[in-house]
Amino acid sequence: MINERGKEEIKSYTPYTSSSRECRIGGLRNFYDKYKVKDGDELVIQYIDDGKFKMLPEKIFEEQVLELETRISKSTDESEIENLIDKLSEITNKTSDEVIKSEFVRLSNQQIHERKIKPLAGSKTKENVPSSIRKILLGLYKGRCQVSGFTFLMKTGNPYFEIHHIDSSKGNHFKNLLVVSPNIHAQFSYAKIMQFFDKEEWLRKVKFNNETHIVFQIIDKLPRIFEKEVHISPISLE
Repeated sequence: MINERGKEEIKSYTPYTSSSRECRIGGLRNFYDKYKVKDGDELVIQYIDDGKFKMLPEKIFEEQVLELETRISKSTDESEIENLIDKLSEITNKTSDEVIKSEFVRLSNQQIHERKIKPLAGSKTKENVPSSIRKILLGLYKGRCQVSGFTFLMKTGNPYFEIHHIDSSKGNHFKNLLVVSPNIHAQFSYAKIMQFFDKEEWLRKVKFNNETHIVFQIIDKLPRIFEKEVHISPISLE
């Protein structure tokens, strides 16, 4: 077993396929005492490789995940965001793409707030889209406009895209943001438009002058809830 300090500890293990028909992991008394594990508490067991596993009480695991999610949301450095996503991927046994999808779903379920106004050299300006949100949108849409599907590669090799605030008074919530091409972004600003939302407030169609376009929303392709894997076979931890 890999303990919370990253060091290996040898534990005895009896699989469910044994004659006892019970999964047994021995030598966990100190673990129980340290984390004050009680009957009914859930444990997160993460298989690593070569017969090694890592185990934590679920409440500790959730605290680690929450800390990383908070740091991702607050970071303004793209390299740091990538490293934090990799760390979250490692402790949750998900790929980086799965972490990005999970973050998109989690943040989409939060309440939409008013857009913040920041003072700038004697005037005021609306807050920009955070780097963490740009990173998630890039990972999901690959720079392709949600209205036209268009993008192009910049000299850096990265796809070019702009982010449009559907309601300029509201903040950086995924339901209020669209990945768009420059041409579509300009039409949102200058064309006569009509917008059509579903009951969950996702923009579904937009009409520029007399031309109607379907708005692609990645949420349709994602599971709304990322469920944990639960094993309920008899387990005895000694």
